[in-house]
Amino acid sequence: MPIYPFACDACGAEFEVTRKLSAMREPAACPACGKDARRVFTGLTVTGKAEAPTAKKPKAPAGGWSHGGHSHGPGTAGHTHGLQAPPGPR
Repeated sequence: MPIYPFACDACGAEFEVTRKLSAMREPAACPACGKDARRVFTGLTVTGKAEAPTAKKPKAPAGGWSHGGHSHGPGTAGHTHGLQAPPGPR
């Protein structure tokens, strides 16, 4: 379930509430004074492994990439391969 930050205008308390997405717009009772608190909107938080700031993404070789049984030359459009048969005799 999502976690939503709230702030109480009456006493200044800040707290978080875990609730269903369908209840995200409902006010929450302040745990300090019991009055209705408003939801605070914050920036997006992303969790997971971050890429090092100095890491560089690989560049396509001069001849392009080769994969999935065919090659892409420089400047070709991307695409998906979908399901492919496993290698071996048919």
